[in-house]
Amino acid sequence: MKNTHNKNALPGKLGKPGFLIAAVATASLCAYAQASDADASAAAARGPAADVQAETIHDLDAVTVTSTRTARRAFEVPGMTSVVDQKSLDLSQPQNVGDTVRTLPNVEITGGPRRNAETPTIRGRSQEHVLVLVDGMRQNFNQSRRGRFYLEPDMLKQVEVVRGPNSALYGSSAQGGTIAMRTKDALDLLEPGRSTGARVKAGYASVNEESFYSLAGYAAAGGLDLLAIGSYRDGGDIRLGTGDDLEFSGSESKSGLFKASYKTANGQTLALSADVTREESRQPSTPSSTSTSSIVDRTAKTDSAQARYLLNPNNSDLIDLELSAYQVETGNYDIGFTANLIDRDERRIVKTTGLSLINRSRIEHAALGRHSLTYGIEYFKDEITQVRWDTGAPQPILWNPDGKIDYHAVFAQDEIALTETLSLIPGLRYDKYKAGSPQVAHESSDDFLALKVGTVYRPRPWLYFFGLYSEGFVAPSLGQLFRGGTHFRRGSRQQDFAGNLDLRSEKSENYEAGIGLEFRFENQAHFQAKLSVFTQDARNPITTEVQIQPSVPPELAAVGVTQYELSKYINLGGADYEGAEIELGYSTPAWYLQAAGSTMTAREKTRPRRLDTTPADKLTVGGGVRIARAKLTLGGNALFVGSRASKVDRESYMTPGYAVWGAYVVWQPEFLGPRTSLNLNANNLFDKAYARSERDLFSSGRSIQTSLTVSF
Repeated sequence: MKNTHNKNALPGKLGKPGFLIAAVATASLCAYAQASDADASAAAARGPAADVQAETIHDLDAVTVTSTRTARRAFEVPGMTSVVDQKSLDLSQPQNVGDTVRTLPNVEITGGPRRNAETPTIRGRSQEHVLVLVDGMRQNFNQSRRGRFYLEPDMLKQVEVVRGPNSALYGSSAQGGTIAMRTKDALDLLEPGRSTGARVKAGYASVNEESFYSLAGYAAAGGLDLLAIGSYRDGGDIRLGTGDDLEFSGSESKSGLFKASYKTANGQTLALSADVTREESRQPSTPSSTSTSSIVDRTAKTDSAQARYLLNPNNSDLIDLELSAYQVETGNYDIGFTANLIDRDERRIVKTTGLSLINRSRIEHAALGRHSLTYGIEYFKDEITQVRWDTGAPQPILWNPDGKIDYHAVFAQDEIALTETLSLIPGLRYDKYKAGSPQVAHESSDDFLALKVGTVYRPRPWLYFFGLYSEGFVAPSLGQLFRGGTHFRRGSRQQDFAGNLDLRSEKSENYEAGIGLEFRFENQAHFQAKLSVFTQDARNPITTEVQIQPSVPPELAAVGVTQYELSKYINLGGADYEGAEIELGYSTPAWYLQAAGSTMTAREKTRPRRLDTTPADKLTVGGGVRIARAKLTLGGNALFVGSRASKVDRESYMTPGYAVWGAYVVWQPEFLGPRTSLNLNANNLFDKAYARSERDLFSSGRSIQTSLTVSF
């Protein structure tokens, strides 16, 4: 069922600005050429190790910058961090951001298959318990079971997932973990020896008959790097594994990304970036719903801009400074479509403004060892606007009120090499926040001092042990503090929302320990294995409670209400999360194998209840071979997920186990040019009907995806 969304009925139609702007910029960039300077810049940026990595299918030396705010191999971080690098993204050709992390240990994507309904869960924590970053910018849109990802996946070069709390570096949120996405730069696309380039890409996915087009232009010369990308997707209703179409799931999206940076000879860099995403669709007002009774024409949009200044004079050991300022505005704009919403005009907007100043210093002392200090300050503010016109006059959405939250923080971390085999990473951060809403004459504030201590002991080059203690906290949201208004009335029963001005911040302590094995063989063969066990003690976890009131207000009793309820957020006494994760990989220039597995449990402390967000046991296996003479890569993967019947208490969340298989082929046909790539992917190869988070919320069926990329 192709293109069921109505493109002409949407509010504030913007055409295709991101795509057209990027296309014009691409044409300009392709004319920009100073080859000698670019050659030197590209060679310096890539380094000798990159040439070796380019010859392997799967890179086990992937670097994370999120776990410690410094560049470290993900394998060597105390804790569990997964990196989905550019090669993995090129092989999988994801249709949405959720596709990039679905197979990772103890990571689940809830909300169903609609692109703007997907919400991540990490180690049993979801919503505001998962911090989402794009190029270091906080993505704080988190509204009423709506998705958090409004980003074109083709613009990504890397996705990092840090599992476990990391408030000592990032403050509020990240109780379950952090998803940090990084977009492409000019040097990620430029070929060695080139100063300019362009890329054209087109693709198709059978599961929703989606067409995809992308145009990019990039250049690097004399310290100046430029990049422009424009992308367009248009798809119809998604076919589920049941064989049915998911009604009102088609969408059209347009994205544009522009980056410019200039580096001087004395170690100064100024970088500017801007990106825009627009997705237009006709879908349920709650996109994770399968109901078709309340349909809206929705424009989901994200606009972000960032300016960064970096200073590292003469590769100084003491000054490696980064100053960043950004603004991200994400919103849903809805016009009612079905008869019950015919007068509905609703807008939910979150604008985040952030500023950070970070410096990194390297110090070496004969008695005290080697130190890598990271320290700085951070400020960010969320401004939330939620308004609805049902009768021609704007009214606030009381159960998700307007408001503002301010955060101030100072933090420091030291990576200490005590000996050649023992290192210690302590970190400390102080946060203070204040929240207020114009609908409620009250302010809420709190502060928190978060500690992290990690250690790595490597007695042999091939063996190491790690331990980690980390703390996390989550400040209550505006809706949790201040919400109000009527939820529903069914017959003689009415339920209203109620705020809780006494709601406290949720805090947690995480203990984690593990072991890593690593062997490097001849012919660039490389093996890794890393195992972790963890336990998290959450205090004052925030949850929803329905309280039946002893009496019915007279005005409600007069209209026949006999049972009156209040739905409000409360603090529980505590919750325990326990689990284990393992990741393995073996890679050579010709082939690779990888596997990952996870298990965990999550229970409340004060009552015998298992938490609904607990993920199922999971095992993923993948591998590929490269036939160099034919310029051909072949691979496949399998995902095995257990039943959640023993993980949760409510039957609606007891999803049965399933197995999903996939395969891919990547061919670089020389007769079409040396920089041409043809991809063929088969996802859910055997058309399995399965649900990830709720029993009746089925996922996509078999999808055959193709893409052609031509660079010149």
